[in-house]
Amino acid sequence: MMKMNKWLVAVSLIAALGLSANGKVMESSVATVNGRPVLASEYDSLLDGVVEQYQAAAPQFLEQPYAKDILGKEVLKELISKELLYQAADEAKVQVKDSEIDSGINEIKSRFIVDEKTGKEDPAGADKRFTEALKKQGLTLKRYKEKIKKDIAVRKLMEEKIKESVKPVEEADAKALYENVEAVMKNNTKKIKAIEKEDPMKLREAQLIAAKLKQLTAEQVRIGHIYLAATKDMKPEEVKKKEDLAKQIKKELDEGLDFSAAVQKYTEDKASLAGGGDMILIKGIAPKGIDEKAFSLSVGKVSAPIKTELGYHIIKIKEKRAEKTITFQDVAQDLGQYLAQQRIQAAMAQYIESLYSKADVKVTKTFESDKLIEEAAAKQAAQQESKPASK
Repeated sequence: MMKMNKWLVAVSLIAALGLSANGKVMESSVATVNGRPVLASEYDSLLDGVVEQYQAAAPQFLEQPYAKDILGKEVLKELISKELLYQAADEAKVQVKDSEIDSGINEIKSRFIVDEKTGKEDPAGADKRFTEALKKQGLTLKRYKEKIKKDIAVRKLMEEKIKESVKPVEEADAKALYENVEAVMKNNTKKIKAIEKEDPMKLREAQLIAAKLKQLTAEQVRIGHIYLAATKDMKPEEVKKKEDLAKQIKKELDEGLDFSAAVQKYTEDKASLAGGGDMILIKGIAPKGIDEKAFSLSVGKVSAPIKTELGYHIIKIKEKRAEKTITFQDVAQDLGQYLAQQRIQAAMAQYIESLYSKADVKVTKTFESDKLIEEAAAKQAAQQESKPASK
């Protein structure tokens, strides 16, 4: 039998600093759970953090109609679930020791060891940065400790509930999943059709894992990268200047300029400067021109300027890795952990749903998209009522 990792729960001790269930009674709320408010300040704080993450990782999502409403509804759902769990832990009289609270606080403080301004470790300033972060969220240490106590109580409650309902992962379970993933990776049509017939969700699961494994095992190359932006919205003379600069950089490199020094001096990809301009390319993923050069040039070689829709690129081949093959033993532990996590999440969702079904939940937050749907429905109903009168 494969051992499962330590039970994981959704309510983490390292949740965002602003997510406290406590607050002044007079604060406005977005919902109530068994009469207890879910504060608007909590909702706004969490939503702002989520939107910020999407702006950094997936800004295109935010361009969709009512994207913020979509995120807002998920945030509200999460906050209601948290309140349900807080109340369940309170009702179960789960005990939390002071030492556990202190340990939780110390764990969070450890995340402030690095000074964001300098990017360097500064253990002596961790307490100060932690306190400043609390102040920004309008929290006192006492109030934050109360939140940590609730989170630990919920974690303990969930550990007990999960142990009662989650079946441990057997090696045979991981092996069965591996066989499905292997069928997708090898494009075994017969096996794929059988999986889909049995359960389309199992096929989707295998496809997602296979895609990830293909990335991890595919032929790769580590390159140094100099980038000059030259996009469609730029004037022709500006693009020509970038082209001439790219040619000049290549000339300087041919004459002996160190590539890393050239990256620091010329690249406009500031995000990659911390890594010296290095990046890992997976075969078939990068734009065609870059992909062809990256996987055809020898290690140590520097490309001529490569033009793409984004601009000009000069790359140096630093390291190559051939495509790797994997066996069940290579991924058995990872697949076992994945299955365990899936079962835990399913058990948690089921438990929260059972709490929800027995709770008195009232949502007071309104969303713009809901208003438009209601207006459209009212308009359609009015049109339907007017039809008989027009005859």
